[in-house]
Amino acid sequence: MAEDVAQQEEGLVTLHLRTLRKEWRVVCLQLVASLSLIWLFLTMTQVFGYCHPDYVASGSWCPALDHTLTLDQIEAGFADGGGFDELPLPDWLTGQGNEGDGRFYVPILLTMAIAGAWVALNFQPPALRRKITLGLLGGMILFLAGMFLLTWTFGMIINFDLYLPFGHSDDSMNHANHLVWPLSVYIQVLIMLFFLAPVLFGLMGIWGLSKRMVNWSMAYMLIFLGLYALLTYEGVISQLSSASDPHAPGLNPLPTQIGEADTLGGLISGDVWELLLVAILLMVYSETAQATIRFLEYAFRLPESCKKDPEYVRQFQSILNTHMQHTVVIILAVGFVTMLALKFDDLIIDVVGWAGSGQWSGQVRESLELRLTYGKVISAMLFLTFVAGLRYIVPWQRISGLIESTLANRGNTNP
Repeated sequence: MAEDVAQQEEGLVTLHLRTLRKEWRVVCLQLVASLSLIWLFLTMTQVFGYCHPDYVASGSWCPALDHTLTLDQIEAGFADGGGFDELPLPDWLTGQGNEGDGRFYVPILLTMAIAGAWVALNFQPPALRRKITLGLLGGMILFLAGMFLLTWTFGMIINFDLYLPFGHSDDSMNHANHLVWPLSVYIQVLIMLFFLAPVLFGLMGIWGLSKRMVNWSMAYMLIFLGLYALLTYEGVISQLSSASDPHAPGLNPLPTQIGEADTLGGLISGDVWELLLVAILLMVYSETAQATIRFLEYAFRLPESCKKDPEYVRQFQSILNTHMQHTVVIILAVGFVTMLALKFDDLIIDVVGWAGSGQWSGQVRESLELRLTYGKVISAMLFLTFVAGLRYIVPWQRISGLIESTLANRGNTNP
């Protein structure tokens, strides 16, 4: 009896942060958030692009979130008079010269390494973290200006003269040229990190338990989507095309018509499915990342005696299991309802066709407005309003509670 009491006082699993970070449910949520973030970024590079219409018709790769185009322009500038033919970092590291998603694989791995180093540094003691930070800053400064300062100092000692490190006819006295190579390395890294900033901030927030980083990552992607939608507006495109070279690449606008439903068994069109996939991945990333941080904050703020109580441990694990189940069910339901909402215009046409064969029903069946984007949006809003109004008729909470209690009782009865 005494042994049973001792086991209830303190279990093998506790709610300490060091232990919870290795708990498989927490790690699973973090992995889901990380994979959804990377998948979301790659999907956005495929859906949103900038090309000339001829390039789009030929199926060329035209991403808007592409660091290689900027690096190619910088490399061309260096080749024209920058002192060397190509940038220091090799193409396999930056993704230049690759096609499709191959441009992002190695930069994403580099971003993951930087995020992992940042997370590991933040979990170190403050004194050690300060020393490592100062050491990294010193190393970056030496890499940038070390050779420059060394050659300049050595040149003044040899020539017994104080002179500036630039503007001389003798190239051996222009020591400022030694800054070009390390500075170009930093420029390449900064450009890659600028384009991959949502992935970098997101991974830092997921594994470093920082809501601020997660919010920055989401804000970056939402701002990009907003700017892209603004710049691909028909009036803006016409103004920009009239003021620039018509053959120059430009933002590739989304089609004005959704198109035929040819994906998922004719349930949704391919263009809409790509946009819906972006929205679903953004929901999965936001929910799993925020939930992980929220649950770990809850466990961290518990009193020390509660962190060792097996009952609190079981409750915490039950909360994690329930959240994972609800997240899967809700996101699938939202995606399915959205697809049904986009098919609601077809249902309207079918219902009107069943009502009769008069002139009005024929006009509705042949109506082009229902097929256009704004017609789809209006019919989808009507469907979503109808679904939202069902909560006043159908007791969804009671039904979900009965289903959960039935599953829980069945799980308890089956050993």
